Amino acid sequence: MMKIREGELLKTVQHLSEKTEGFTKPKLILIGGYALRAFIPFSRFTRDCDFIVKKKNGWNLDGLKEIMPEGYGIEEEEKRGNYGFAKWIKFMEHDKTRAKISLDFMEGEIRGRKNEEVILIDQRMVDDSKFVSLLIADKEVRAVVPSYLDYFIMKAVSSRASDIRDVASLIHENGVPKRLSERIKQVLPYPQLFKEKVEERIIPEIRKATFLDSWRGTFATTSYSEADKEKVIEQLEDIF
Repeated sequence: MMKIREGELLKTVQHLSEKTEGFTKPKLILIGGYALRAFIPFSRFTRDCDFIVKKKNGWNLDGLKEIMPEGYGIEEEEKRGNYGFAKWIKFMEHDKTRAKISLDFMEGEIRGRKNEEVILIDQRMVDDSKFVSLLIADKEVRAVVPSYLDYFIMKAVSSRASDIRDVASLIHENGVPKRLSERIKQVLPYPQLFKEKVEERIIPEIRKATFLDSWRGTFATTSYSEADKEKVIEQLEDIF
């Protein structure tokens, strides 16, 4: 079912690319699990496809609705101040199993579960984003992803269990991004949040005895080691 879901998401991403002139009008930046494939050699299945877009006068979300692929509907939509969010969903069935595909669009800001979990989608985020070729359902797709610096901040602020495994892989492959403290102050209205996430959520989770197995299992690899895990923790501790 995961493969079938990813195949359907491939068609959706290709449709959006065609209708937005290659993700340029508006500039849709892919984040989440699919963007991870631009930064590490492994991939993992993910249920959702997430895009961000800079706020414009009016709403890009309204224009995107006009190009919604057939079969999708809007499950959730919110527009407030400088922040907009929309969730498109499509249901599909295979062997009597029903599954949901969802696309999330965030305009102006990326917001988490708590009020202080806010990341601003500023002009620099748009300017520093880049085109890459990603594999989705074994097909190459040209998409836009954030800079490594911005993507790293997004993952650390989110800090779900899957995000923490992603953070460990990002650091293992690329290290901690440069100019991190400067960028945190630019895009986080509550800059102290980043330090709290690293010290209270990310490092304690990676220290757990069960983390290595879950890290390997997520990316279906045995290449990660206990030494790799300890090096990741050291680099996280050195941030501050």
